[in-house]
Amino acid sequence: MNITIEALPILDLEHPGSHDPEYRKRREWIAEIAIRFHTEQQQDIPIVRYTPEEDKTWNHVFHKLAPLHEQWACSWYHEGRKKLFIDGKKIPQLHDLNERLSVFGFRLEPIHGLVSPREFLMKLGEGIMLSTQYIRHHSKPEFTPEPDIIHEVLGHVPMFTHAPLRELSILIGRAARDATEEDLTKLNRLYWYSIEYGLIREKGEVKAFGAGLLGGIHDFTSAFSGNVIIKPFVMKDVLETDYNYSFEQPHFFVIPSFEYLAEETKKLIAGFGRN
Repeated sequence: MNITIEALPILDLEHPGSHDPEYRKRREWIAEIAIRFHTEQQQDIPIVRYTPEEDKTWNHVFHKLAPLHEQWACSWYHEGRKKLFIDGKKIPQLHDLNERLSVFGFRLEPIHGLVSPREFLMKLGEGIMLSTQYIRHHSKPEFTPEPDIIHEVLGHVPMFTHAPLRELSILIGRAARDATEEDLTKLNRLYWYSIEYGLIREKGEVKAFGAGLLGGIHDFTSAFSGNVIIKPFVMKDVLETDYNYSFEQPHFFVIPSFEYLAEETKKLIAGFGRN
C-alpha cells in the first residue's frame, strides 16, 4: 500500500512548539526524510541524529513513566520492553527497533505525521506500524497533542512482541481496507478504546493496556486517579463513544480479558456489510 503524501504537517497554533522556529525547522526536516522514505520506496529506515536536548526530553518522560509502568502496566508490556532493550538513556533509532521487532513478525515504517485512520489501520493489516520520528517540544514534555516517538516507542512498540496483540492488530487492519465509512468509524473507535487507550483486567487487577496510557504521563496518571469515568468494555457503548486525540481523555473502558476483546472484535467484523 502506498501512503498518501500531502503537504508537510503544519503545527497548530496551540501546539507547544508552534512559535519556536528552530523546533518547526527540525520537525519539517524529520518529516521530509519520512516522506522520501515512502516516495522513493527506500528499504532502510533513515537515521535521525537526536540532539542532547531531545535525549533529555526522552529521559525525563522515561523516568516519569517508570513508576507508573511498575505499578500499572500489563505484563505483556514489561516483557516487550525487555525483549526490545528499550531504556531511558537515549531516543532509540527506529532502524534498530525495526530489526529487533522483525524477529516477532512485525515491522516499523517512519511517517511524517498523522495519516488518515484507514491508511494507518491498513498498514497494520500488512504487519507494519507507521511511526513518527520527531519528539515533542521540550517546554511541555509530559503531554503531546499528537503522536511522537515517545508515544510510539514507549506506548505501541513493546506490545507488538505479544503474538495475540499482533494478530488482533492485523485483523483490524485488514478489515479497514474494504470497510464502509460507517464500519471504519466503528473500527476507529474500537481501536481507540482498546489498543490506544484501553484498560484491561489481568489476574483480577486493572492494568494499562493502551499505548496512549503506556506512553503518556497525564493520561496514565488520570486513568488510575479515581477522577475520570471508568466503564466496562461493552462493544455497543464503545462504538457509540467518539473521541478527540488532541486532549487528555475523559473516560476509559476496562476490557475483561484479551480473549474477550479478540472475540468481540471478530464478531464486529463478521457483521460488516450486513447493515
